[in-house]
Amino acid sequence: MAPSSLRKAFLLALPLLAAALANKALGDAAWQPFTAGDASFRVDMPGSPEVDTRERWFPASRFVSTVYKVRRGADAFGVNHTDLPGAVLFVTSNRYILKSARDGFLESSRATEISFTKSELDGHPAQELIYNIPAYDNNPAQRGTAKLLFVGKRLFIFYTEMNVSADPKQTVEEVQRFFLSVELPPEN
Repeated sequence: MAPSSLRKAFLLALPLLAAALANKALGDAAWQPFTAGDASFRVDMPGSPEVDTRERWFPASRFVSTVYKVRRGADAFGVNHTDLPGAVLFVTSNRYILKSARDGFLESSRATEISFTKSELDGHPAQELIYNIPAYDNNPAQRGTAKLLFVGKRLFIFYTEMNVSADPKQTVEEVQRFFLSVELPPEN
């Protein structure tokens, strides 16, 4: 290749290289640490989460759940926590509560369970739920991973829901990044 052709090729490739590097940097820069207002957890998320608080009344008590969620296209990264009254914890086993939370989570997500196994999150015992969400409306089919656990009287559900058509390597990396970034207070 002649020097002038080489120079032209370099000048044409330079903007493409810069764009590729910028896209990689933007993908990394979009992830940011998020700490709940009450400092009950910290997690890296690909953006700033929307916060939704839900209150449910039952005959014995009231339950308040807070959901922190970031949507990136069809993908979702979220945390749901519910403070459980001591009376509920006294008369109901943690195992039963986790199974009930799993069932409600699957129902609200329109999902089908793949597995529900023992796990851990930031050194705390947890249950890991793997599930599929079918395509509906304009949403593609998704694969979800959730970790359910107690810290004191608080039930946490950390979860990711990823497009099943996405690059599997990138999906695995992002799911791992999310769960490995979780920081929870030590048990009292």
